[in-house]
Amino acid sequence: MKRLSATLLVLLLVGCECDSICEANKATAEFLDKNPSSEQIIDYLNEYKGEAPGAATYGAMVNWGLKNSSKFVETLNHPKVTNRNLDLIVYKIADYGNHSKWCKIYSDLTERENDQYIRSRLLGCNYGL
Repeated sequence: MKRLSATLLVLLLVGCECDSICEANKATAEFLDKNPSSEQIIDYLNEYKGEAPGAATYGAMVNWGLKNSSKFVETLNHPKVTNRNLDLIVYKIADYGNHSKWCKIYSDLTERENDQYIRSRLLGCNYGL
């Protein structure tokens, strides 16, 4: 009984280890906090991390983008961005359900091709398209 109590106490104080999805979220947040260039962000997104950790990476990017919308939009207009990158971003926006915030961010972005690509795929935006 004392061993069980000691083990539980250690787990409470130390915490459980993060799984691969948690690690991907933490690593992405730490990476983005270093204020990398747009090219570095795209290269980071394109590194293979596994299916679930890769999805978590895009999710962390979308969450970061809500707080850093100018840098997010700038990054998604970098020449190295692919349609796959854009599709995964739009999928994560849809998955996380922050449509109204993203509709507002993209409401006036009509000039650049990648902005139009994302705008046309955002759910629930009434842009009069």
